[in-house]
Amino acid sequence: MRKLHCLILFISLIAIFLIGCTDHTSEINKIVSEIYTKNSVKGATPPHAFTSDGCSGFPNGNWVECCVSHDLVYWMGGTREERANADSALKRCVADRGHPVIAGLMHFGVRIGGVWWLPTPYRWGFGWNYPQSGPPEKPY
Repeated sequence: MRKLHCLILFISLIAIFLIGCTDHTSEINKIVSEIYTKNSVKGATPPHAFTSDGCSGFPNGNWVECCVSHDLVYWMGGTREERANADSALKRCVADRGHPVIAGLMHFGVRIGGVWWLPTPYRWGFGWNYPQSGPPEKPY
């Protein structure tokens, strides 16, 4: 019976990642447009246009809007406190959609992988030229 439970869990995890890793570009672009339009960006804007790949390196479930909203804040960059708030908001949003374990994993991932000093396309302040992490008036 234990082997059956393990097999079901394994197949479920594979299914989640396969579904999440399929191409959702047009769906994500629509969400990006809606979220960018809905949220007014105050102050200086980054030189690079806002883009999002959804949940970077993670399956795009019913929480993809949470990830795109998080990406908008990461694109803008700013202070250490603003980053911590953005990461906590992502965790709350995903948990509120019924996925508290995934929310915790995502929170851990963005705290570790979203640092400004790694030259990744999803780093804190990715809308600015590396190594800048946000508007000049908001140092990290």
